[in-house]
Amino acid sequence: MHARQLLNAGIATAVLLGLQVVLAPSPTLASNMWSQQALLLVHLPQPGGQVFTTNYMITATEAPVTVNIKCFNDASQRIGPIAGVNVPLSATGQVAFHTPTSLLVTTDPLFTGVGWCWANNIISDEEYNVQTVVGLTGSLIPNGILTSASSTFVAANSGLAETSSEHGGLPYFTTGAGVQNFLVLVNPLTVGRTLTIQLYDTNGVPQGAALLRTVGARGMQVLQVPGGFGLPTPPASGSVTIIADGNGYLGWIVQVLGSNRLLFTAVGLDEDDLTLLPPASAP
Repeated sequence: MHARQLLNAGIATAVLLGLQVVLAPSPTLASNMWSQQALLLVHLPQPGGQVFTTNYMITATEAPVTVNIKCFNDASQRIGPIAGVNVPLSATGQVAFHTPTSLLVTTDPLFTGVGWCWANNIISDEEYNVQTVVGLTGSLIPNGILTSASSTFVAANSGLAETSSEHGGLPYFTTGAGVQNFLVLVNPLTVGRTLTIQLYDTNGVPQGAALLRTVGARGMQVLQVPGGFGLPTPPASGSVTIIADGNGYLGWIVQVLGSNRLLFTAVGLDEDDLTLLPPASAP
């Protein structure tokens, strides 16, 4: 299923039930505050004039930086300005606020409503940080999700930096009480990657054969857990591990819990196998 359809069916349906504000913690193994970061991109219009969208808070953490942001849709196509959008930060601690609208992707005819962006420090290797906030809002101004009274649902996560080929994944999922689980995976490299994704029950017993998913160059895939594994009787809870055929994947975990909570966290990566993308390979 198309990434937009899958996320729209799971997340936006839950949003329309009238959700409360929830902030999800960032996992310890997801690297952030670096010179390269991947950002989740969502902008899905909903009934009543509201939009399920993303806001970005970009902060210089060490020194002045200029962050260039290039975006892609879920079919690996570049969207927005070819050169990207530059975000200048002239002092340590300075914050810039952006939205899909200000990143100039929402008017691109190739934008499907779902995708990802690559943020890169184009001047030096000075670090910066990005907080991505996801929510339902009627305000499209920068930081509107957090500042507008019309916003009814929020989840937050840090931008992803570096890539891994070893054992990342979803540490725990459950389908109890109607919980929906999604793995959103991106490949920031110029060559495709095959991911070996294994489903386990809570006792660590593999459930069926490993699922092989190819994520194309600059590609994005969404996998529903456990339904996407195609098992006739999948476990109600368990975990997922991911191995890539070489360095090159990042991702987020989106879990819709009933009608009033959403957790948005990063896929944990193997701390012994994190690799900064070389300049020639970075988007």
